[in-house]
Amino acid sequence: MGVNLVFLVIFAPLSKKLFLLILNGGLSMSFKKIHLSLLLFSTLLISCTSDHSKILVAEYGNYKIYLDEFEKAYAKNSGGIEKAKTDSLEALKKFLDLYVSYKMKLRDAEIRGFTTDPDMQKELLDYKVNIGSTLFLEDHLYEPALKKMYERRKAEFKAAHIMLIPDSTMNDEETAKLGDQLIERIKNGEDYSQLAEKYSKDVYTNKRGGVVGWVTSGMILVPEIEEAIYSTEPGNIYYTPVKSSYGYHIIKVLEKQPRKEEVKAQHIMVSIFDSTGVKDSIRALKKILDIEKELKDGADFNKIALEYSEDKMTAKQYGDLGFLSRGRIDPKFEDVVFSLNVNEISPIIETSIGYHIVKVNEIAPYPSFQESAEELKEMFLRTYYKQAYEKLLDSLKIVYNYKANKNIYDKLVTFSHEIKTGRNYETTEYKKSLGPEVLFTLSDQFFTIDSLFSYILRSEQHNSSLLNSETIKDIYNNYVNDTVLKRKASEYDKESSQFSSLMEEYEKGIYLFKLLEEEVWTKVAVDSVMIQKYFDQHREDYKWKDRVEFKEIYSLSDSLINRCYSLATSGENFDSLVVKYSQRSGYDNVSGYYGLVEIDVNELSKKANSLKNIGNISEPFRFQDGWSIVKLVKRESARLKNINEVKAEIASLLQEQESKRLENVYINSLKEIYKPVIYYNELNHAFKNQ
Repeated sequence: MGVNLVFLVIFAPLSKKLFLLILNGGLSMSFKKIHLSLLLFSTLLISCTSDHSKILVAEYGNYKIYLDEFEKAYAKNSGGIEKAKTDSLEALKKFLDLYVSYKMKLRDAEIRGFTTDPDMQKELLDYKVNIGSTLFLEDHLYEPALKKMYERRKAEFKAAHIMLIPDSTMNDEETAKLGDQLIERIKNGEDYSQLAEKYSKDVYTNKRGGVVGWVTSGMILVPEIEEAIYSTEPGNIYYTPVKSSYGYHIIKVLEKQPRKEEVKAQHIMVSIFDSTGVKDSIRALKKILDIEKELKDGADFNKIALEYSEDKMTAKQYGDLGFLSRGRIDPKFEDVVFSLNVNEISPIIETSIGYHIVKVNEIAPYPSFQESAEELKEMFLRTYYKQAYEKLLDSLKIVYNYKANKNIYDKLVTFSHEIKTGRNYETTEYKKSLGPEVLFTLSDQFFTIDSLFSYILRSEQHNSSLLNSETIKDIYNNYVNDTVLKRKASEYDKESSQFSSLMEEYEKGIYLFKLLEEEVWTKVAVDSVMIQKYFDQHREDYKWKDRVEFKEIYSLSDSLINRCYSLATSGENFDSLVVKYSQRSGYDNVSGYYGLVEIDVNELSKKANSLKNIGNISEPFRFQDGWSIVKLVKRESARLKNINEVKAEIASLLQEQESKRLENVYINSLKEIYKPVIYYNELNHAFKNQ
């Protein structure tokens, strides 16, 4: 059954949150599928001819609806202009009826004073601040950063570093100075690799000339290092030491090349260990050289891999390794694999486990931005988010003329350990002496110590924090940032048409919800007498089919399920086996019990129904991605349902019917007031010449 929420053709009460979520998707039609995610965050702009703004399609009281307004609303709810052009005249007429009712309701909400109601306006402001903050960050933080990362990841760099760490022999300033000296020595011709081996404190790379390997954007935890790499030409060093939380880094870019997202490859591997586990490199090298010769003479790679590869995991699949990505395989192996073209066979590669020859079969195309978005966001949050967020908020502080009261701030930091927690604040002498003091200003607003502690008490993150000089600094910084962001969000609708449209829809939504409460939901009354009467009149409509009650043990392993079957049929308690062995999530606490279900609901119930006697246990059978055995607990034949089994279902149905009736009563009362007139014939001009 189609349900139109916007025009209150509603058959059951909804939660306010759900109602507004659906409503903000736009005006729905009972005969159209609602694409909520699309409608919620999109503003549809339609180019209409000037004539359409003069064609009257409906009027109610002193208010008029013109064709261009109708077209915008219809297209937004039917999937766009092109889709709307193909819809029937009957569909347009139905929507116009709904739209006129919708407009009358909004006018009624205005008359009732909803548009000036303090509670509603506060709710609107709260929503505006919360959603505006999210959209602002999406537009000005996430999207630019992710697009930058996406473009950068099209290239990869082979990089090296010399890491210098301040210690007891050399302070921070002296370490930075040494970095400058080493850069100068490298520029004057000294060998970078030798200096890396002598000076670098990175024990993982200093013995190999400081070479880190191939990197791309999102892999480096220090944003400054990434910036240095991307701004340095291959063969050069970055002009200055880069500081991180570890120390100072002298960055050298060795190579740059287009990045391959993933490479599909197969390999032939000969282990350096013989069948007894004894290392025998000579045997392995001879065998791999013989294999290499056969391949060069034209032997089929698949056949050789199947016959000679000693990688037992892949040999039967002709050495197939699937798709490989950087950072997850041996660097020696990785460097060669990612240097090959499709159908190219590598030279012999030596790793810690043996010798390999690799063939690349496919290079995955670079994914679209949309396909990469989630992964990019995860990398961004892990790497550069904090720095980028602080930078963005600092720019807003300038816009809103943020000024800290250093004297009061210093007092707050000094005495914070004596206050201990936010919950203690109200009872301390500091509330009296410091509470009203201005902590910072933002444009024309003043924010006090009291307001900071109100923020702490409202915050789950900080409410239980043990206050000291360090934690109060963090809390203060978060408070300032949150305040600045909310200030921006409160006016972001003036900058973003998308947000402005969303707010307009939300505002209409809370007014319509209030109308529903007053005219429909609070008036719906369904009692036990009504339920019993309906049940008596429709008793034959409520029946159970044949049902079975059973328990299940589920395992991903066939050997484990066979063991469970053996134990169960030998007399071991089935419930104990469920608790001990079953891998079905959510059913271990109920001993694998499914209750009474219809016999054809799934393969489990069908299998249980096939068992002859109560207590019988099925043999293991495939189900979903694993194996199951079931025990028949009870069998029940088809029968009529009793009143207790259908009471909730009937109550819901009656609520729907009563809601619909009350909705119609309300709509008819509006029609009596506004006397709507609808010009259906003008809809013949809709979506023409567009």
